[in-house]
Amino acid sequence: MKLICSAILFIFLLNISQVKAQDSLQNHYRHQLNFGTDNDFFAVLTNKDRSYTFGVNAAYRFAPEQENFISKIFPQKKAFLHDISIHLEAYTPNYDFETGIPTGDRPFAGWSYATFATRYIFENSFFTLKTDIGVLGEISKAGTVQDWFHSNISGDTVLQGWENQIPNMLGVNLKANYYKSIVNKNWYDFFGSGEVSLGNVRSYVIPKLYMRVGRFYDLGKTASLNNSIFQPKDAVEYYVQASAGFKYIANDATLQGNIFSDTPDARTLDDIDHSTFHANVGGYAAYHRFNLGVVYHFNSGEIDTIKTHSYVSVNLDYKF
Repeated sequence: MKLICSAILFIFLLNISQVKAQDSLQNHYRHQLNFGTDNDFFAVLTNKDRSYTFGVNAAYRFAPEQENFISKIFPQKKAFLHDISIHLEAYTPNYDFETGIPTGDRPFAGWSYATFATRYIFENSFFTLKTDIGVLGEISKAGTVQDWFHSNISGDTVLQGWENQIPNMLGVNLKANYYKSIVNKNWYDFFGSGEVSLGNVRSYVIPKLYMRVGRFYDLGKTASLNNSIFQPKDAVEYYVQASAGFKYIANDATLQGNIFSDTPDARTLDDIDHSTFHANVGGYAAYHRFNLGVVYHFNSGEIDTIKTHSYVSVNLDYKF
């Protein structure tokens, strides 16, 4: 809490003012690369390597110069972009840090996938359509990556149990999210979002409320929402953002395995908590071609043995 208050005070001392959108749509870069990682190792003072233990991702975003047949469906939009990304996520139970032996019920799970997204930006809102396609289980190689990292980089205990992770399966999710400005002032604002996912990996609905404090662009251009490609080339923004919401879950294959399989499997779980709380707070900065975001995430668990979980995500963007 002291760190958050200090960050807010620092922003005030830097003569906070909201960035005004005075540039034309032609005065921005049209391509962006993103590299990021999630890891509970960065979340100090919390338990490590449990539930969502690590993730890595990379993305390429681009704003086409010409309309396409999909974008023409929304003639009122101000801008649109496409996003292609790859992800690797690993999930583990609690375990003994001396022996590496699991002590919790959560199954080991890996999820490797590609995401194809298209986004449409309006005056005070935007929405995104996404498709995730990938594989779960040993074929995802999440366990191989974690074992290599623990053995060769971090020097941590190598977990025992990845050989018993959830079975291999093909995963597909269809997603849509919508963000809408609620209150927009010079140095702070509020906005809301809703996301829906349907698929054999995860099906859920999650509404959230956000607040930003600092120097920032509107929702259709800001770094934290992956819209900074539409910022002017000399962009500068820096702010703190916080959010909170509840996630209503129908299924989660990283816990339950293949929901369409009738074959019992001791590696998966039947009962999960179908409602979880999610919150985060982080700092974001953009300077010309570069963006940096560092965010602390907190959520309640989907099973009784993992009541809460925290991790930190770090993302770096480069525009060209």
